[in-house]
Amino acid sequence: MDAGETLLSRQKPRTLITVLDSLAALTLAVSAVVWANQLYMPPGTFAEFLAMRITLLNALFAIVFAVCWAECSEAFGLFQNTFTEWIRPALRAAACSGVMTLLLALYLLFRRSADPVATMLPAFFVSAFIYQLVRLLISNPGLRSKRREPEKILILGSGRRAIKAWKELRVQYHRTKQLVGFVDNRDPRSFSSEIATRYVCDVDRLSDYLLRNVIDELIIAVPMRSCYDLAQRAVAIAEAAGVRVVTLNDTYGLNFSRGLRARTPLFVELVPKDEKLIAAEALKRSLDVVIAIICIAFTLPICAVIAVAIKLTSPGPILFVQDRYGYRRRLFPMCKFRSMVSNAPELMASLESQNEAGGPIFKITNDPRITSIGRFIRRTSLDELPQLWNVLSGDMSLVGPRPMSVRDVSLFTETQLMRRFSVRPGITGIWQVSGRSALSFEQWMALDFTYLDEWSLSLDFKILARTVPAVLKRSGAA
Repeated sequence: MDAGETLLSRQKPRTLITVLDSLAALTLAVSAVVWANQLYMPPGTFAEFLAMRITLLNALFAIVFAVCWAECSEAFGLFQNTFTEWIRPALRAAACSGVMTLLLALYLLFRRSADPVATMLPAFFVSAFIYQLVRLLISNPGLRSKRREPEKILILGSGRRAIKAWKELRVQYHRTKQLVGFVDNRDPRSFSSEIATRYVCDVDRLSDYLLRNVIDELIIAVPMRSCYDLAQRAVAIAEAAGVRVVTLNDTYGLNFSRGLRARTPLFVELVPKDEKLIAAEALKRSLDVVIAIICIAFTLPICAVIAVAIKLTSPGPILFVQDRYGYRRRLFPMCKFRSMVSNAPELMASLESQNEAGGPIFKITNDPRITSIGRFIRRTSLDELPQLWNVLSGDMSLVGPRPMSVRDVSLFTETQLMRRFSVRPGITGIWQVSGRSALSFEQWMALDFTYLDEWSLSLDFKILARTVPAVLKRSGAA
């Protein structure tokens, strides 16, 4: 096969994808027209409407529309499959959808159409934008596979069972779990050399260690008959800090066949999750993605206005991006519209003496760092809109405890506060609909734990329903 034939063979699949993509876009446009007209049509006239709309002019426009969609998508680079983050492709998808919506509007204006344009054009824009996002998600593996940091593991014990657990971690879980060290109350001088170099603390100091270090899982690997009290203390401390506790599956050591051993879990959770809870959490994540996409589509014009206003009224970037602690106490870049001067973090140290909040949080009623437009978008919570992208990427949820800054978490003094990181942080939560910045730090944390202990999908929907009036009333906004 020569070079020309090779190039031709590569172009055929691409041409087919382009044609199918244009047909899908044309279907969305026709569906938007039909749906918008159907809302205002008297019963029994739908068939007449369809017959009337299939004209030569409409057919010619359909061809032009399909060609323009393909060219527009190509021009904005939406056929790439190398995207690894959402912001850039999503903005390109929004721009492409906006251009095609404008083309549809110009055609309707040219025909002097009596169609309900005010309903039709937004419907097409939203559906086209969502379609582009879904297609980008399917064609870009980098958008689907977010590389996760290995889980941090502590092993309680230093004897034969602890060595066995460590061996299984290295053999079976070397890609997903990383041993941090061993915890035991025995004298470290009695440990083998390989365990002695990885000894971190005894159980009496475990609480302080969990407060200052990221740990996802504690493996109980001590003989329970002789070390029951020790294990009970360690389990109580770990669970208070939101650390998952697992034990060695003793049945794994029996003389099973090789196939049965492969299907037997090496570690089992001390308190396994209920299957209904696992299903509810999966549904919560699915709803987060769907609702975030819809909200992004509808709020893009508002975001554009805010971005221009920020740029015109204050020098500096449009977005404020700061590392916050999220799920499993991992740092992620949280996005907000910038509501303060660009050097606000540097000015914070000089304002610490004016802090009006108790506990580790920072709050000043009339913070001098806030810009003129910033005060408005903070009081209306419009500065939070970019966090919909954090929801889409999986770093946040629509509902959950608020993500906290590195400064605030570094000032925590109680290990049990770490339990708030056992779920994804949220854009809204019980704190936001119960007084927000008007509440003390202790009240804030109590509300977070109430959410963790009583979580259900119905609770999330109640919080979302209460968020809208809370935002409109500007309850507790600063």
